[in-house]
Amino acid sequence: MIDDIYKRAKLLSKTCLKIALVLPADVALCNLIRAQLVDRATDMAIKSKGLMVTQNPDFFLKKLGDAKEACDGCQYWLEIISEENHLDSAIINPILEESMAISNLFAHAIRKVKPNY
Repeated sequence: MIDDIYKRAKLLSKTCLKIALVLPADVALCNLIRAQLVDRATDMAIKSKGLMVTQNPDFFLKKLGDAKEACDGCQYWLEIISEENHLDSAIINPILEESMAISNLFAHAIRKVKPNY
């Protein structure tokens, strides 16, 4: 399961980086979005890669939470891109759906490790 989450998070991260490259350069808000999306996307992939290393349950749970938070950050910036019509909805909506699905996978993994979390 964790291997699948990492692969999907890495693909989402690479996709977000590509989205950042095609945002309009002449729109001031896009410059902010670009920086934030790149930061969150790379953070998510790096934190999810850290899940692959055997570690104690508390550290693992913290990494899961951090990765979910970074994924939620990607989702937020993708929503802004969509709401502000910076990219065609046919392009952004499937990516937004994937970010929601990955966030749900992180949440499911958290509940599996610590059911009352």
